[in-house]
Amino acid sequence: MRHSIFILLLLASQVLNAQFKADNVRYNTVFPEDLCKTLLASKGYLLLDVRSPGEYDDTSSSKGLNIGHLKNAMNINITQLPQRWKEISSYKDQPVFIYCSHSQRSRRASRLLADSGFTHIYNINGGLTDFYNQGIQSDPCAGLQIETSVPYKIISPKQLDESGKAKSYYIIDLRSDSIFRGISTERTKAEGKFADAVNMPFEKWSATSAIMVPAKPVLLVDEFGGESPAAAKMLLDKGIKDVTIMFDGMDGWLDYATNTAGKRSVNWTRNIQYNLLPAEKFNKIVADKKEFALIDVRTKEEFGNVSKSSWQNIGQVKGAINIPSAEMKTSSALPVSKETPVVIYGFNSQPDIFESAKWLADQGYKSVSILQGGIWRLRWVSHNLKGKASLNDLVVNIPEANQ
Repeated sequence: MRHSIFILLLLASQVLNAQFKADNVRYNTVFPEDLCKTLLASKGYLLLDVRSPGEYDDTSSSKGLNIGHLKNAMNINITQLPQRWKEISSYKDQPVFIYCSHSQRSRRASRLLADSGFTHIYNINGGLTDFYNQGIQSDPCAGLQIETSVPYKIISPKQLDESGKAKSYYIIDLRSDSIFRGISTERTKAEGKFADAVNMPFEKWSATSAIMVPAKPVLLVDEFGGESPAAAKMLLDKGIKDVTIMFDGMDGWLDYATNTAGKRSVNWTRNIQYNLLPAEKFNKIVADKKEFALIDVRTKEEFGNVSKSSWQNIGQVKGAINIPSAEMKTSSALPVSKETPVVIYGFNSQPDIFESAKWLADQGYKSVSILQGGIWRLRWVSHNLKGKASLNDLVVNIPEANQ
């Protein structure tokens, strides 16, 4: 679900038992693309933003989370809601629509308000990041729109691709030279690069840097969306007026490109020896009962639901065997035939998964795929994106506390 790997992992570690079993049981859920219609049918509703004040005001130190807020939304940080919920007690019998960045904190808030006697709670699935991922953040409807104070523009990978206007930008890739050249980690090799981009590593920028750009709109891309806001501000301060950042950086582009069929309008290149498998395609392979080996590369503790970090205990993908990345090179459980297709996955998209995929390809396995986003994405997508509920059936043995 911006969304970046590390943000999702951080939120997961914070919410612990905040999972999905209360959806449409203790509160209702609504998808961003259906929100406008639902609001039009609701009278006297409240929009409640449970992110931090910094996220709400676009002043968060995590610059990639400064993506505005829904117009007219009230902000009460989830950490303060147990003490402050009475401030909105007049809405106990009115519709309350709750959102955060990735729809984890909002679920906690939805349960808390339901327990406090609120009768018409709606969790906005996917959070504010999904407005951007779907490219609907700039499509106001009946007063529903995102307000932001950031001085630059934000474009999602979907918008960049579907607009067909990538060539109208002077694209600056802010990642390091080694990442841009494809000689860094396997994880960053999978991100690739835009062929028309110019590499200007942000680590070398300073307030006194002389940055020369042609007279055309500038598009900044980084790895996860954390550096481009600062770079954009520096360019604006230097008098460069038309500056846009790509939402969630090349990580966001990789996620979009993997999970979207068809040819990209952006000239994108990369060099990897394995495939990235979207959840929907994996689901079809399973449904078609095709023969393949499914390997979970998490630690034995995570695979067995006994990790000390309880939020990591979220079951297994049905049919998987466990070969931890650290034991891959000495395991006797790998398929004997190099013709057997191999699909590997982890908790999310940690770097060791990509290293394992490369190693398997180097050993001669002819079809190696990484389940993009791992088991976490299967669960998150199934509960947050419209029409994807069946993906949750692929995950088994989820502890009661994390369902």
